Amino acid sequence: MKKMWKRICTALLCGLMVTALTAPAFAAYRDVPASYWAAEDIRYVTERGLFKGVSTDAFGPSEKMSRAMLATVLYRYAGSPAVSRAAPYVDVTAGTWYTPGVTWAYQEKIFASVNLTRTILYPDEDVRRAEFCVMLYNFAKSLGKAASDPAAMARSPFTDMEWKRFSFAGFGPIYNEAEEAMLGWAWPMGIMEGTSATTINPLGSITRAEVAAMLARFDRNVLGGTKPVALPTPTPQPDPEPDSSILPDGKVLTEEAVRAAILTLKENHPHNTVYQTPYIPNSGLERPFSNCNHCAGWAMLCSDAAFGDMPWRTVDRPVWSDIRAGDVIVYKNPSTRHAIVVLEKTDDQVVVTESNTANKTLWGGQYPRWWLEQQPSYILKTRYPQ
Repeated sequence: MKKMWKRICTALLCGLMVTALTAPAFAAYRDVPASYWAAEDIRYVTERGLFKGVSTDAFGPSEKMSRAMLATVLYRYAGSPAVSRAAPYVDVTAGTWYTPGVTWAYQEKIFASVNLTRTILYPDEDVRRAEFCVMLYNFAKSLGKAASDPAAMARSPFTDMEWKRFSFAGFGPIYNEAEEAMLGWAWPMGIMEGTSATTINPLGSITRAEVAAMLARFDRNVLGGTKPVALPTPTPQPDPEPDSSILPDGKVLTEEAVRAAILTLKENHPHNTVYQTPYIPNSGLERPFSNCNHCAGWAMLCSDAAFGDMPWRTVDRPVWSDIRAGDVIVYKNPSTRHAIVVLEKTDDQVVVTESNTANKTLWGGQYPRWWLEQQPSYILKTRYPQ
C-alpha cells in the first residue's frame, strides 16, 4: 500500500506540474480583492496550478460549478490519467471537453453513489456543497488518505444537517454519504467550514471560491502541500476595450454561466412554488413583456438573474441552432400565449423553466422542436449580443 501511495503521489505531483505549466502566474484577479474571504486560498491554488481563473485577470469567485466542471477539476488534480471504458451516462456526449473527467470520476467511484447507479448524470447541473464534499472525500479515499471520525459527527454543532431537509429538497439519496464526508471528515480536517456557528449550508450550490478554498485546504491538510511552480511574470497588457462577451458582473458570457445563474433561483423557488409578483425588471423602460406576472414575470426574473440589464433582441421564427441557454421562447396559438426560459437544448427539444397562471415555478419541462416550430407564432427573446 505504501509503494502504491508513493506511485500515486508521484503521478499526482507530475500531473500538477504539467497543469501548472499552462496556468498563468498569479496576479491579483480584478474580482478578488485582498480583503476577500478566500483570497489566500485562491492565490494558493492559482500559484500551484490546481485551479485556474475564468480568464487571465478574472477568477469568477461567485460562479456556480456544475457536476461536469467538478469532475474535470478533480481529474486534472489527479494528473489526468488515461481512461479506457466509457461511462454509462446517456446525457454525456463522447468527445466533449468534460468526457475524460466524467469517465474517470465514474470509474474511480468519485461521484456520489446515486450517480454511479443510474445512466443519467445531469452534467450541467449545479453541485451542492454536500455533494462536492462527497466527491472530494471519495477522491481522498482513492488515495488512501481519508478516514471519517464518528465522534466528530456526534459533536457537530450544525443544525441544518438534517435528513428531512435533504429529503424535502430531493437529495435524500446522498444524505448518509454527505453526513460522513462533511461532519466526519471535511469539517474536523478543516477542509469545509461552517457558514455560521450552527450552519454549514449543505444544500447551497457550491461556488468557484468555495471549491478553491476546499482544494487549498485539502492540499495542505491532507496531502501535505504542493510547492508553487516558478512561472515567468506575464507582460503587462493595456486594458482591453469593453467586451460584449462579458456580463455586467464581470463574468464571462457563456451558456454555462447563464444556465448556472438561472439555476441558483431554484434554491428559493423550487418546483411548483409561488414566486413573488409582480416582478420588477432590472430595466423598467426596456422589457419584452407588458405584464410582470405569470410566465412573463418569471421569464424576466430568470433573464435578469443571468444577464443583468443587458438589452433585449427579438427574433421572429428563430433558427434552431441560434437558441441558447437563457433565451426566452414565446409561442402563441389560438388557445394560449406562453413564455418559457431555455435551460438546455438538444437537436430535438428544449428543457425549460416556466411559470403557470398561478405564478408557480416549474422546472424541467420539455418542448419538442417540431411542436414549437409549427406554432402560428414562434418568437425568440434573447440578450446575447448580435
